[in-house]
Amino acid sequence: MKRMVKMKPDGMTGKIYQVLELFMKIAYLNLLWMLFTLLGFGIFGVVPASVALLAVVRKWLMKDTDIPIFTLYFRTYKNQFIQSNIFGLIFAFAFIILYINYSYLFVESGLLQVILTIGLILNSIIFLVTFIYFFPVYVHYNLRFLEYLKHSFLMGMINIHFVLLLSFIFVIIYHLFIYFPVYVGLFLPSMIGLTLMSITLISFNIFEKKRVRLGK
Repeated sequence: MKRMVKMKPDGMTGKIYQVLELFMKIAYLNLLWMLFTLLGFGIFGVVPASVALLAVVRKWLMKDTDIPIFTLYFRTYKNQFIQSNIFGLIFAFAFIILYINYSYLFVESGLLQVILTIGLILNSIIFLVTFIYFFPVYVHYNLRFLEYLKHSFLMGMINIHFVLLLSFIFVIIYHLFIYFPVYVGLFLPSMIGLTLMSITLISFNIFEKKRVRLGK
């Protein structure tokens, strides 16, 4: 039996075809994210849905563009549902603690307020660095439970310039969403996922190359 080969047009038509195909894939991935977020009743669906989205985006960026999107998405969502939600609750709890500490700053004054402010800034940096790198690390590496948090923090601190770049890009995306909510909203989850995985994969590749050189 002969294997069917998928033919794609060449030249300018081919490029337009690829762009349209990419937009269709992104729109489809966003639809899956919304459906599976709702499937988990929102609060318990958003984290595994986001992890599944990043798993698909990671494959695309690693040039594995012909993967069955729904199969990979559903498998990742199902397999990581419980553990990803546990990590989501950990980050939610840490954020609540930071917010309470922030609110408490206005109650105190003098030296205590200075100490609390310094502590809050340091803890906020640790939270931001770990949070930004956590989910890319989670879908890229196979680690033990607590090693995901440790590895995320270390990768973020080593690549603090990428953390700053991602923070800047996310601010831009946020303002684009404010001014163009309908257009940006159609692609928002995938835009964030593509941005996040694109930049973090660069740092992962740099890290792996350094580790190989040191190993030699």
